[in-house]
Amino acid sequence: MTPRGFFLRRRVLLSVAAAALAASAPAVAEEVPAPPLPVAASPAAIAAAVTMPVTNRAVLMPGGRSADIQLHWTARREYVRDRDERRADDEEQRVRSLKDELALENLFSVGAALVRESRLALASGATAVAVQRCKLAVDLSPALPAAHTCLARASFAESPASLKPVFTQLGAAAVAAWSDPRISRVLIANALAVLSIGSVVAGFAFVIVLLLRHVSLYAHDVHHLVPGGTRRGWQARMLAAVLILSPVLLQMGPIPLVFTAVLACALYATTAEVVISISLLVGLGLSPWAAEGIGQVAAFSGPAADVWLVEHGEGTGPEIARLQKRLETVNELPVSFALARKAKRDGDLVTAEKLYVKALEVQGGASSAGLAAVRNNLGNVYLLQGDGQRAIGQYQQAIDLKETLAAPHFNISRALAMGGVDTLEKVQAEQARALQLDRALVESFTGGQLQANRKSNKFLMDVPLDVSQLDPLLEVQERAADVVGDEVRAQLAGNLPAPMGAVMPILAAILLVALQFMKARIRPSGCCDRCGREVCRRCDADARPSEALCAQCVNVFIRRNGVDAQERMRKESLVEAYHRRRHLMVRALAVLSGAGHLMMGQAVRGMFYLLVTASLLSSIVLWRGVTHDPLAIGSGVSFARVALTAALFVGVYAICLRDLLARQRAEEGA
Repeated sequence: MTPRGFFLRRRVLLSVAAAALAASAPAVAEEVPAPPLPVAASPAAIAAAVTMPVTNRAVLMPGGRSADIQLHWTARREYVRDRDERRADDEEQRVRSLKDELALENLFSVGAALVRESRLALASGATAVAVQRCKLAVDLSPALPAAHTCLARASFAESPASLKPVFTQLGAAAVAAWSDPRISRVLIANALAVLSIGSVVAGFAFVIVLLLRHVSLYAHDVHHLVPGGTRRGWQARMLAAVLILSPVLLQMGPIPLVFTAVLACALYATTAEVVISISLLVGLGLSPWAAEGIGQVAAFSGPAADVWLVEHGEGTGPEIARLQKRLETVNELPVSFALARKAKRDGDLVTAEKLYVKALEVQGGASSAGLAAVRNNLGNVYLLQGDGQRAIGQYQQAIDLKETLAAPHFNISRALAMGGVDTLEKVQAEQARALQLDRALVESFTGGQLQANRKSNKFLMDVPLDVSQLDPLLEVQERAADVVGDEVRAQLAGNLPAPMGAVMPILAAILLVALQFMKARIRPSGCCDRCGREVCRRCDADARPSEALCAQCVNVFIRRNGVDAQERMRKESLVEAYHRRRHLMVRALAVLSGAGHLMMGQAVRGMFYLLVTASLLSSIVLWRGVTHDPLAIGSGVSFARVALTAALFVGVYAICLRDLLARQRAEEGA
């Protein structure tokens, strides 16, 4: 053998050995960092990077599963307890690596544990440790509001003068809470419940004050209802009380007392008081449906919550078990979709394929957007399995269902790139279309890298489940809210049939409007501005209703002829006593903000103060909320919210009292 042939043979053998060693080397997830994707990068530049020949052997399947995260976190907790910081840090890095490798958005259980650790660190004075724990919680669970509030609290404890990061994290916490339907629905339901209860309390207080304002006129006019019947005195007052208390005497329950009290004051109420009374009656009539609506808003639980958690987090064992058991009895697209996507993230492509196919078998109820997401994700499973043709077929069907999706175009470019440089033009076209549809999403998925990420969950773009697809799962929970509406109807109706609970308030409102139209013909008595007596032309022809003066005040203060001096002094003392009683009653009612204004005749202003005060008071009384926080960490009670609400309550009371005193002084001065 010639020396040249010997060296040539040796070079071939070395090349084969190097190839064998490279093939047998363990695959690693890390890649050589590539320069960040420039904002102005052209589609052709990106497509040129994707056209590098990629085979399925180059795609790295996950080295672990979601269940392994809890194992590593448990080990980390043990090392922290043993104060083995090095091993604890190693376990933290394994958790971070698994989260990135499995493309998990949040690790809710880990984030909650870190928040608790930070609170303990703050309590012990270790602010630096608390900040570090909170930052890690934000990194691992960006959708957990408690993680952001934890970082805000720890940052403030570390540097009280630096408020910008505190407000930044509080804003992030608000955004995270609003984006989480479990939390946002609870917040909305609690806010609506507090406003509803406050409105009911304010409405009842309004009716009581309205009756106090006009009860003397009502009692005076009752004896005119029966010609030649009762005389003025205790008989008339007794008949007036019987008419108002008739619902209780007829065993109709206490709520209809509101209707009789409002109707008793209908002829004497001002226009503003009539409008508020009608609003109150209509609100009571609609309250059963309002209660049902609040219950439906808060009904984000059960399988819908499980699906949301699996989609946006790691998915715990109980959640997965409940969804799998449900899937055995009924085939629902959201359930199959969430389980399939989790299986794909964990690298179980066979199970993912079966579940996605099962999701496509759902009959009816699936929107085109939901089916497009299933088709796209099923194509990803096929491509990871090495079947590029079936994958591209699924991507094309996804595009036909929803052309505006960027993911199937992006995935087609990846699938075509596996064919080599012959498909360069097609790759560039699909990549450009994906960038045109949603450039921010593509750049976020690629991390601004030109080189394709070889991890299976980073190589192809999945389409997440839209929240609207959870509506069929929420129907069962929302139907349970019908019981709340039925209970409200029963309370309104008393011993009458339940449907009357919604009918009676509307009938009372109609009767109230009819009495207002008949007011001119009925000619009810009025109240004398000077002494508070009834101004009734039926009882005394000298009364002047247009001037709000009774016959006695006309004779004593207007005519002044033939009036005994002693009689004049007695009348003046009665006038002073009336204004003193009215002054004291207004002050006494000022204990409840707005009630004093109502007694003075300031209906709109008084009702506003009543509504605000009753709502704030309801929020303090219901300090745990009508519906509890689904992500409660610790006690689940925000004492800062309770303290802020109490401060607002005191502030509103002070403003209302100051305004009332100013109006009283102005009235008495006039």
